[in-house]
Amino acid sequence: MNREIKFRGKRLDNGKWVFGDLLTKHPHHKGLTIVENGVLHHEVNPETVGQYTGLKDTNDVEIYEGDVVKGHRYSNGVKNEIVGRVMFGYIGWNVAGVGHYVWDAATLTSAYEVIGNIHDNLDFLKVLRDEGGRNA
Repeated sequence: MNREIKFRGKRLDNGKWVFGDLLTKHPHHKGLTIVENGVLHHEVNPETVGQYTGLKDTNDVEIYEGDVVKGHRYSNGVKNEIVGRVMFGYIGWNVAGVGHYVWDAATLTSAYEVIGNIHDNLDFLKVLRDEGGRNA
């Protein structure tokens, strides 16, 4: 099975998201560059760069590192809601809890729904910081 490797980041010139290959060196850019469609080169804010997980959510939306997702997990027969940000962990892509929903990490699957990301939805970051910054 081939895994699609691509990244996203917010352009420095206009703040819009771009998707494609990640370059760490470009002759005309000081920082990171994303090559869109193999042709267009955009310098991006390195803090916003996230890798595609290879998974799509319940609505067929691609899931990227830094997305905030919502889903459910069963523990001892009880259905618990999980809201967390997508990050790479020790054994693969995880959902790290946001706020009071969960303090541990769950394995990311396509059963989650993307509800935002930590770069466009600053309220998610505020929740992380207010809850002790454990997963921020």
